[in-house]
Amino acid sequence: MSGSLTQVLLKIFAYRFYREQSGLLLFLFVTLISYCFFINTAGVYQMEESVFYHLMLMMTFIITPVMMMLVFACWLIYSMKSWQYVAAQLQLENNQFLFYGITSFSKFEQFKSWFCVQLVISLPFLGYWLFATILGVIYDANVIPAITLLYILFMASVSALLYVYLVNRMSKTRKTSLLFRLSSGISKPFSSLFMYHLFDRTKLIYLLTKIASLLVMTGVLYIFAANKQDLRVPYIIILSIVTLHSVLIYQEHRFKETYLSFARNLPYSRFNLFFNFSLIYFLIMLPECIWCFSHFPFLTAVEMLLSGLSTALLFRSILHLIGLRMYRYLLWVFGLFIFSFYIIMFGMPRLSFAVSLIISYLLFYQYYYKPETLIKF
Repeated sequence: MSGSLTQVLLKIFAYRFYREQSGLLLFLFVTLISYCFFINTAGVYQMEESVFYHLMLMMTFIITPVMMMLVFACWLIYSMKSWQYVAAQLQLENNQFLFYGITSFSKFEQFKSWFCVQLVISLPFLGYWLFATILGVIYDANVIPAITLLYILFMASVSALLYVYLVNRMSKTRKTSLLFRLSSGISKPFSSLFMYHLFDRTKLIYLLTKIASLLVMTGVLYIFAANKQDLRVPYIIILSIVTLHSVLIYQEHRFKETYLSFARNLPYSRFNLFFNFSLIYFLIMLPECIWCFSHFPFLTAVEMLLSGLSTALLFRSILHLIGLRMYRYLLWVFGLFIFSFYIIMFGMPRLSFAVSLIISYLLFYQYYYKPETLIKF
């Protein structure tokens, strides 16, 4: 689990840090290399002597105590800049989802992940240490490279401790839901982050959806009370429930595209991702599932559950085609509801379930890794 956390933190903080600071780092690197290799020595020297003087200049930069102290000072300033960058990124709205997952790890696991992040951020100075080590081995000057390595580990440890402190302090000061506070310290799967976002930020939408769902379930069951044994009745109920939850399905897709778009780079198979989406929708509709099992025979309730999940997955899969266009999405949901309703009324409810599942998986498989491919209709 800590490996996944490290990958996420690297993509969000370390790699973005290099993208934003690439100009400055490239300038410093080119300046230093140019100075060491292309500076002209005073007077006229043979080629062999010129190479010797350039090598001595590089040795001065690498394995002399004065230059070591200067590099350490620059390293400290660089580390402080990285602290400011990470602290600022943690405050961004796009990175607020991190508080749902990072604090579920132990502080030691958090420390290890942040330690790796800081080492990656410090790659320019790791290159300096590697170069100093090679020269130290060649010229038997190993003291400064050893001190440099200790300084690297010390600065990375201090940085990791600071990041752990920032994350845990911010998570305590933020106003979060009761569910999030109760689940603090519990390992949270990556796919479950939306559930914590749902109960932390969109509680009102969830509550209104549940009220409307309850009214629809009781209303439809009351109207068709005499035909409760007809298989079309439970299928109509679950279709209505999923249609009401289409707003939450849209919110889940929006959350993933806005805050977790990097997840496409994580090593999860399409099948696992598709199954995780099914699990999320099952959890979202868990109260309705319990109601179904309490009002219908077990096998009928299982059919209702599978049909509801397949329809929910179909609603989500069309979002890969049309993007985050809410109005167009609702038009599609309405059209699919009407189409599925007539299939059920014509006595083919299981056909509706099978077709929805197959189409949803094919759309997901084809377009999940192509977010830029949107069909204009």
